[in-house]
Amino acid sequence: MKIEYHDGEVVEMLFDSKLHSYKVGKEVVPNATKILDIISKPALVPWALKVGGDWLEKNFFFDQEASSKKTSVYKSRMALEPLLKGMKGAYRGVSRDALNIGSLTHEWVEAAINWKIAEGEIPKMPKQEEAVNAIHAFQDWVGENVVEWKSAEEKIYHRKYKYAGTVDARAIINGEYCVIDWKTSKRVYPEYYLQVAAYAKAIEDMHGIPVDATYILRCDKATGKFEAVRSTEIEENFQAFLAAKTLKQRLKGIK
Repeated sequence: MKIEYHDGEVVEMLFDSKLHSYKVGKEVVPNATKILDIISKPALVPWALKVGGDWLEKNFFFDQEASSKKTSVYKSRMALEPLLKGMKGAYRGVSRDALNIGSLTHEWVEAAINWKIAEGEIPKMPKQEEAVNAIHAFQDWVGENVVEWKSAEEKIYHRKYKYAGTVDARAIINGEYCVIDWKTSKRVYPEYYLQVAAYAKAIEDMHGIPVDATYILRCDKATGKFEAVRSTEIEENFQAFLAAKTLKQRLKGIK
């Protein structure tokens, strides 16, 4: 694909959708999202333990015959090794399900935006209830704001800082030129601010127009409610992103 910049420069970039990797020329350039993997996410550990515990509980049953008034006996129909293996990997199944809902939501929103800017067809609603809930949250947010869409799922590359990514959307929101990122997570995490700031700076590099604000739009797949977080601290968040990029590169280079 060709990325055209406001100053006339054109950069050829190759995107591998399976690996979700970006290549400019012969060089693989880092993905903005993966750069931020360097940031610790301590909440994931207790979450994974809880998911494993829930899975373990579902695979045990109360043995009434072996139990007594003083002792309750629980057994599993599975052998110990597969039981422990299933418990340890239970979080992966939940993560895949969440990723699938997020993908369905992103696909519908992308199609809806492209339809609005006359580049596609009216999308059909997915069948999954959680995806429908998230889409309803998105629709409610749009209904409460004045939004003029500019692009959806736009590939970006920052020439100076050499990172790539995919921006969920650009739009004029209530008179401001904005970059938006959708989330279907349970909360807005701090690293999201850094991610969308990196997108904003790449958009400025590409289009030559200063971004007024960034939006993180969290569409709750359980409740159908939205949480919209607007930020104008783009430069501060971008500097934090660059620090994460430098740290990741340095740690990777240490032998």
